[in-house]
Amino acid sequence: MKYPLAWALVLATAAGGALWWQSHATRSPPSPAAADATPSASLAVAGLQATPQAKEHRERERFEADAKDFLARASSLRPVERSERAEALSRQIDHYESRGGLSAGEAVLLRTALVKATVEDPARQVEEVAAIADRYRTHADQRMAAFAAQQRSDPRFQAYKTREAQVVSEVMAMTSIPAGLTRDQYLRQRLQEERERAYAP
Repeated sequence: MKYPLAWALVLATAAGGALWWQSHATRSPPSPAAADATPSASLAVAGLQATPQAKEHRERERFEADAKDFLARASSLRPVERSERAEALSRQIDHYESRGGLSAGEAVLLRTALVKATVEDPARQVEEVAAIADRYRTHADQRMAAFAAQQRSDPRFQAYKTREAQVVSEVMAMTSIPAGLTRDQYLRQRLQEERERAYAP
């Protein structure tokens, strides 16, 4: 098979996407408190519902409901409607992902589910899923490279790395380990102390 890894990703992400949406869809809405059904309490609730946070929460719930409905009914929709709804959901995924409302893993699951719901040709499905995986892998590599560059320019990190090598040599040369710890446990403890010392304010 030309894309065995991509097919595995299709199957895994489809299953994962279904589980993710099921877990989000089964959350119970908060029950109203009958004891607080007074005019002042009603005004307070209305005020809370008007906050940006409450509005954002309602929008997120609508997004999840729309995505669940689309993935359940995509095969029965007309091609134009299916394409338009998939594009709208893709834009919402962009929105929530850019604001930290979706992790990269969740976004990959959802984007893959959209591909499976809108692309009928299995070969094209594999290609598009592979492209999604490549894009996220490249993005992750770029973030790791940026983080490594930042660490290299951080004098505290450099000081820690110097001490790390010294501590490893010291611990590996020890003939007995204090406090009844194993060598690995003691090494982890010493390195943690060095990290805390290096990054202390």
